[in-house]
Amino acid sequence: MSLLTILIMSFLSGSLIKFTDDISDKSKIANPFFSIPFGLAYGLLMGYLMMIDTSASYLFGGIVLGCLITGKINNTGHYFGLSGILIINFLYVDTLSPLVLLIGAIAAFDELKDIIKISGPLKFIFDYRMTLKIGIFVLVILNFLELNALIILLVFDLAYILTDSLTSRFLE
Repeated sequence: MSLLTILIMSFLSGSLIKFTDDISDKSKIANPFFSIPFGLAYGLLMGYLMMIDTSASYLFGGIVLGCLITGKINNTGHYFGLSGILIINFLYVDTLSPLVLLIGAIAAFDELKDIIKISGPLKFIFDYRMTLKIGIFVLVILNFLELNALIILLVFDLAYILTDSLTSRFLE
């Protein structure tokens, strides 16, 4: 599959994750029940990406693991998203790399701002998930991941940020 297609799918999954999160957590006008189809959609999409691209598999597997460790998967929409990922992975993925555990630890570290209060210059690093970006960049430099893992992460995060700015206007 072409990198452009993978990037478009990554952008869409990042957007769907943020939309699912905002419907469940921020919306005063939408019932949290409406997050379920969006959660399932991002889960199936991420699961498919993990099936067709090794770098996406490591990256998204690590992100999901990090979110599980820090309690970020905490509503019905995200439970359905996780279910979609697991369905695809149990049906089609043969192995799980230890690299996913390392990325999961980096992703969990990135989510610390929601667990402990971080201020000062470190706040910027955690607000924009810089540790995950830096960690993936280092893994690319060390040749543990392909460059497309970093590109996928940047596109995924861009969608997340753009969706946040849109839903902040319409759901609150």
